[in-house]
Amino acid sequence: MSNLTIESIAGSLKSGNVNELMGSSGVQSPTAPEAPALRAMEQEGMKGPESAGDAAKGFGQMLSESITKVNDYQQQADTSIKELAAGRTKNIHETMLSIEKADTSLKLMMQVRNKVLDAYKEIMRMQV
Repeated sequence: MSNLTIESIAGSLKSGNVNELMGSSGVQSPTAPEAPALRAMEQEGMKGPESAGDAAKGFGQMLSESITKVNDYQQQADTSIKELAAGRTKNIHETMLSIEKADTSLKLMMQVRNKVLDAYKEIMRMQV
């Protein structure tokens, strides 16, 4: 861990190898405060984190799925608008609901993007 530099962190993040940052031992057994939460998750049928690499992969996958959903909402809104304009449907309420759903999801995605960028900038300002 003594050779931790910005370049090595950036390389680890680009390659997706978060275990390098965590050390070679990977994820250790949960500490006392984490153990009850993990047991409660297992009782509810949820999986706990397998390793740090899985957690990073899960976050990226979650973001990708969210972007896909936002895109789907945008396409549904476009289709609703076209059908209303063409006269194939007269239900303006469903059209407005699909437009608002698309708008709200896009605004939420932009706020998440802004928070991620702020966190990245904050990390880059840290002195190592």
